[in-house]
Amino acid sequence: MKNKKSKKSATSPNSGHTASVLRTFAQIQPYGWTSYVRKTLSEMANKKRKEMKKMYYWYFKLFNNIKSEHESMEFARLELEGLFGKVEPIYNFFDKLKEHPLSVFTSSDIRIQDFITHELPYGKVQGYFGTSQSLSALKKLVKRLGYTREIYLIGTKEDIPVIKNILPDQALGRIYHFFEKENLVCFRFITYQYFLEKSEYISKLSRNEKEVDRNVEILFSHLIKNLYRIPASSTLSIGKRLEDYFAIREEPSLYLTHYFHPYKGKFHPKMVRALLNYIYPEEKGVIMDNFAGSGTLLVEASLMELDSVGVEINPLSVLMANVKCNSLLIDTNFLKKEIESYFKKVRETLIVYNNRKKGQLSFMHDLNIDFKKIEEKAKRLSIELKNNHLRNKDEIIPQVLICKKLLSTVNDAQVREFLLLALSGTISDVARRTKEEFQEVFRKRVNDLYLRLYLFKKLNEILDIKVGKSITYEGDTRSMSNIKDESIDGIVNSPPYAVALDYIKNDYPQLILLELTQSIKELDKKMMGNPRVNYDRKTLLAEVGKTSNPLPETASKIVKYLIRNGRQQAGLRSYKFFMDMHKALKEMYRVMKGGSKCAIVIGNNHFKVGNDYMEVPNDKVILDLAIKVGFTVDKFISRELHKSSKGNIREESVVILKKEE
Repeated sequence: MKNKKSKKSATSPNSGHTASVLRTFAQIQPYGWTSYVRKTLSEMANKKRKEMKKMYYWYFKLFNNIKSEHESMEFARLELEGLFGKVEPIYNFFDKLKEHPLSVFTSSDIRIQDFITHELPYGKVQGYFGTSQSLSALKKLVKRLGYTREIYLIGTKEDIPVIKNILPDQALGRIYHFFEKENLVCFRFITYQYFLEKSEYISKLSRNEKEVDRNVEILFSHLIKNLYRIPASSTLSIGKRLEDYFAIREEPSLYLTHYFHPYKGKFHPKMVRALLNYIYPEEKGVIMDNFAGSGTLLVEASLMELDSVGVEINPLSVLMANVKCNSLLIDTNFLKKEIESYFKKVRETLIVYNNRKKGQLSFMHDLNIDFKKIEEKAKRLSIELKNNHLRNKDEIIPQVLICKKLLSTVNDAQVREFLLLALSGTISDVARRTKEEFQEVFRKRVNDLYLRLYLFKKLNEILDIKVGKSITYEGDTRSMSNIKDESIDGIVNSPPYAVALDYIKNDYPQLILLELTQSIKELDKKMMGNPRVNYDRKTLLAEVGKTSNPLPETASKIVKYLIRNGRQQAGLRSYKFFMDMHKALKEMYRVMKGGSKCAIVIGNNHFKVGNDYMEVPNDKVILDLAIKVGFTVDKFISRELHKSSKGNIREESVVILKKEE
């Protein structure tokens, strides 16, 4: 029995505790009780620190070339909320430089204050501040932010290898650098938007590939190595260097392929990027602009690594949008060879044509061009064009037709469209801005566009942008048969401002000479908000009076007021625009995925009624129509315009809508 009891006590629950106590006393003996407690508490604190998530401190410094305070206080914050989360404004970076942990890096050996206060933005807000417990948003923030020029991030030394894995290998020393102090590290990132915008100066100052190569290196080192450089005076006309242009306080909007063709009423790239960041912060998806215009939104989406779809009724705009996006993916070596081959044929053919006009003999020409047919077509097209559309048209039109005919010898579709768009831009140049010979203007334009693509290739060796795919369809936004139901992740668009701009008039010579449409009159009628179209008054007046009219009360009152007070045509045009927008909104709702958002940028018109001007609130009407269709309102932003007097548009609104799940 004694043996059994002793066995039981060896396996009792208290036996393990007794052993633990004995081990504890054994640990205490060499150090004493105080040392043991201190050691235990220290281990517990270290364990707790490891279990706790890190806190990262983010400081977002805005561009100093933002045009209005409204943009810095509204759109800059909006895109940060979309990509990052909650942020608070920094009214003056001095306030943050005094605070921990940023104050750690103000010591004389680092002087982070010199970087942060270099070329500070104007206005009430200089930047934004936020905290996070992870680095998950870093890549998107650096690649996609539009209004933020620099990001300062404070972490620890353990984050250095993590960040090296997040950004491209070649990014260190070009896109970002860092400073170490104690166990903290302050990273400074320069956003992609800075390099994209400033590349416009490289395009203006570079005449060949070698100069592009050299200037790209200057751009990537400028904000890191030239911090204390004093720029040349803005009034200096001779002797400026590339770095001096970087310091100019202006906002380039025609960088890279945005420049490819003249177009009135363009989107503002920064604002487009910010809106896109807010409505769709995800890394992959399909974005749409169903009023594609010249393709600004689609280009920005491509540069943000998103796929995109455009819908546009103007065939020249379709060409613009597709070439601007697709040419970012062209192999520039292949493109250069194709350009040289094409212009060799152009030179030879025009020599034969000019000799023929002079009655001189020429060598055999094997490109099978019937010059007689070219001349006959040129006479017919010359009648369609007025003198104010094109100078020296009898001389220029045959050359345009010959260059267009020779495009059929170019096998690659992307190169062919690239050259066709360049030809269209050349027509615009000779019609409005230059007295040089047509062939010389054409060659210069193609070379300029080629260098922009070569420039993007050199930039992308560092930036490593995975360019998104894009396609723009020629179609009617009121019936988008090419777009499937619930296939679009987000929409950003800007409808025509109800009789504000005459888009067809601006593109008239190109549409005629390149035969991009079978009927200008039919295209005129189909265009929404076209100020030149006189609609069938009798039919529209009957529609306005119907009780089944789908327009909201506000819109109906505006239309009827204009009609009753001597502005019948203005009232009917507004009515037609509202009805068209109702159809477009229904189509937008159909193609959007549940839970997705769209941002509509729209301006208000002012019509003179008697001695006063009446404002037509297009924004409020569109909002009412959208709710009627099924959208819910996410945000409504109004901002004053400072530059446009066309159509008396003084304000612009951004209506952000959501299609619920």
